[in-house]
Amino acid sequence: MQIPSKTFCSMAWNHQFIDPMGRVKPCCRFAENHRPKENNLNNMSLSDVFYGDWMNDVRSKMMKGEEVTGCIRCYQEEAAGKKSLRERYHENADFPIDELVDVNNPNLKWIELAISNDCNLACRMCDSQYSWKWYKEEIFQGKKPLNKVGEHSKSDIANIFPFIQDLVHIKFTGGEPLMTKDQWALTDKLIAERDCSEVFLNYSTNCTIMPKDSWVEKWSKFKKVEFALSFDSSNPAESEYIRWPANFETTEAVTKRFLELKQSHGFQVFLRSTISLLNVWHMPESLQWWHDNDPGPIKHMNPTHLTFPENLCVTVLPQHIKERITERFTEYQKNCDIKKINNGLEYIKNLMNSKDDSHLLPSLKKYLEQTDEYRGQNFFKSYPQFHDIFHRVKD
Repeated sequence: MQIPSKTFCSMAWNHQFIDPMGRVKPCCRFAENHRPKENNLNNMSLSDVFYGDWMNDVRSKMMKGEEVTGCIRCYQEEAAGKKSLRERYHENADFPIDELVDVNNPNLKWIELAISNDCNLACRMCDSQYSWKWYKEEIFQGKKPLNKVGEHSKSDIANIFPFIQDLVHIKFTGGEPLMTKDQWALTDKLIAERDCSEVFLNYSTNCTIMPKDSWVEKWSKFKKVEFALSFDSSNPAESEYIRWPANFETTEAVTKRFLELKQSHGFQVFLRSTISLLNVWHMPESLQWWHDNDPGPIKHMNPTHLTFPENLCVTVLPQHIKERITERFTEYQKNCDIKKINNGLEYIKNLMNSKDDSHLLPSLKKYLEQTDEYRGQNFFKSYPQFHDIFHRVKD
């Protein structure tokens, strides 16, 4: 199937994302402020959302070549020279998404589940909607918690059961899916009620939960299992600052274990760094670390840029630091013959220099001071290279 327009995304015909509060969107990247508020499993069935007027309108716009406002993340990546999520799935021979699509007959075959906000970390690019550990900290910062239903929340996986025989792809995100009981309940139900040899599973995991042998046995019953690892930096100080209160030794050991499972069981393992101003400085070393530790001929690297919170985006960095990073990347690329590393660095450079958001530096300064106080961390201790980041910011 050919992509009918530059805005066409097959996922609109076969996919939905469900978050811990029951909210439903076309995909996890879809901008929340463009999701109809009524598209929530507390108000509607999953079927009513997927086959409803709003999703039909999204599909109609895509077929006409009109931009869908909430799809801004993919448009940004494509503009920066990076293959977007929709483009990668169109080209993925292992999971032929286009074969699942009949543009005249939408059919829900692929579900992305952030079942609950159970998590053992409070990553700096997260919030209380996806990690309960953020709830009290948001209050400490003088904000209303973004999780409107309380400290803990989860969606009812029973909403998925009517589609269980049709599903060919399930993506588990977080919270941390490997510590979510309902994720295992759904996996066990799949194994008990159908042939899973045609089902794909995908996990986004934070590299802190060591996979158990019993889990490996379950995963081996599925056609393909993929793990997107949130390995954000090979620099211990950066890693622990970003994904608090993780310990880098654990992060590194868990990451290496998943890479071993790639060899022993054929699982696919991807690097899924979230690129922000908190890890951009050492990104060359982090990509090199992954290349050196990822066995086999295919090096799965897919760093993606941060969009929330806005003040952590690489575009916020002041010009003099952007210039140092650009020079650092360019110098590294001169001596690197690894295409995937060079492509990743080029994408980050293009994005970082695409616009000037330094007006957000005062907001960043306040944010870092508040989070450091709550967590007992120190930004400048972890990031001595940014000693002059706020030198033009007035108190």
